[in-house]
Amino acid sequence: SHLYPLGFDWLARLAKRGEKFDMVILDPPSTSVGGKKKKRWSAKNDYDELVALAAQLVKSDGTLWTTTNSNQITSIRFARMCKKGLAQSGFPNAKLERISTMPTDFPSIGPQQVKNLVWKLM
Repeated sequence: SHLYPLGFDWLARLAKRGEKFDMVILDPPSTSVGGKKKKRWSAKNDYDELVALAAQLVKSDGTLWTTTNSNQITSIRFARMCKKGLAQSGFPNAKLERISTMPTDFPSIGPQQVKNLVWKLM
């Protein structure tokens, strides 16, 4: 099965139906407005909530790929936000399996804008 661009409402709906996937990839915009209440979402404030919802859709021993290009989140803060969301969804022992850096054909000066963390959920 494949998941296509979904918002918070769809993630909650799929979790309620008991849907599970081998891998879920989170690649949201840094900011957005949407949902039934037209709530403003930002990666720097709400990524942990998104991780908590998405983790419910990952099969046991599955993978959650988290990514952001927000320049307002350091790599360490991003990892902490992901861990917080994983703990909130019942995966306090999720293992950070991989940190993927930006490709060499996408050079940057200073801290990397894109952060990719791959989690194994147990």
